[in-house]
Amino acid sequence: YKRVDQPLIPVIGRMERRGVKVDRDYLARLSREFSEEIANLEERIYEAACGPFTIGSPQQLGDVLYGRLGLKGGRKGKSGHYSTDVNELERLAGEGVECARLVLDWRQLTKLRSTYTDALQAVINPETGRVHTSFSLTGAQTGRLSSNDPNLQNIPIRTELGRKIRDAFVAEPGHVLMSADYSQIELRIAAHMADVPQLKEAFRNRDDIHNITAEELFGTVDRDTRGKAKTVNFAILYGVSAWGLASRMGVSKEEGSAIIARYFERFPGIRAYMDETLQFVRQHGYTKTLFGRKTHFYPNIRSPNPSIRGGAERAAINAPIQGTSADLIKRAMARMDDALAEAGLDGVRMLLQVHDELVFEVPDGREEEAAAVVRRVMETAAEPALELDVPLDVEVGWGEHWGAAH
Repeated sequence: YKRVDQPLIPVIGRMERRGVKVDRDYLARLSREFSEEIANLEERIYEAACGPFTIGSPQQLGDVLYGRLGLKGGRKGKSGHYSTDVNELERLAGEGVECARLVLDWRQLTKLRSTYTDALQAVINPETGRVHTSFSLTGAQTGRLSSNDPNLQNIPIRTELGRKIRDAFVAEPGHVLMSADYSQIELRIAAHMADVPQLKEAFRNRDDIHNITAEELFGTVDRDTRGKAKTVNFAILYGVSAWGLASRMGVSKEEGSAIIARYFERFPGIRAYMDETLQFVRQHGYTKTLFGRKTHFYPNIRSPNPSIRGGAERAAINAPIQGTSADLIKRAMARMDDALAEAGLDGVRMLLQVHDELVFEVPDGREEEAAAVVRRVMETAAEPALELDVPLDVEVGWGEHWGAAH
């Protein structure tokens, strides 16, 4: 509280007042584009479904897929209706069901339009021309900051459409937006906490961590095995089950189980970390980050219901890692304004924090100086409380809008 959260209160207050400039005309154009594409998708969905129905109704969609189209493998929930959640639709799409694939695209576009392109226009402050989100220090269980009114932390960045939303966030004239992002921070923290020699050495040598894992798991490194290794690296940190990994990788449950077994054989420290974490949380009811922040899991961690208990166990495995990552970026944020001022960079303004990334507005011509200060503060955020066994690496970029900076 004293060293991380309390010092952040004035910092976050300044960020909320500054806000971030948003290009209203660009958002309006994007909304129109999305609306046209949604209408096009609806026609194609009706064609693939052999007739119209209410696409937004899970019950009607389930009836179309498993009744009208006669697909197999559907599962019903407590309500007696077929499930049409994202996992179910992705399974069907993977089996070549055109209707399921189109509905997934439709859902993504309608959500982007309602949550961002339409909603952001409505919350632009008429006096500043900027969007002023509200950050919460207590909104997320693991200690991460959360963002509301509007929520700027859930903008999807893995899809081209999601990245288009980021292009709407722009710099004031005479400035650029700068993004500083911790690179693979959760894997680095896991390598430190689980004491995994191969991973620690790879990070120190700046080797490609997914290549290392691909070599260990599959004996060869190419685009395919690197992609699989990347999936495994992140899934393991979230306590994924054999079935969960199999569905993400599109392989059988037996193959998923074999990959997990091989991973633990190659990186026994990860297995030991998970076992020790679960033993601790079952005994004490909470987990701790490297800086001492507690995340509580009682009573779910001792629930007689296997589903509830399993969910708590998966969250408990990840909480010390994700929580330590949150502590680190908070420590960096608490020091950032003073460090910039000391370097004569008072004109550089920290605007947003999104997971492992900080976004700044920087006067033209001061990008290199600002990047050096920001990188130094973020890479030394653990000190002097803690010395990590792996270096923290920060990727910095800038441009006229957030998309170009990232």
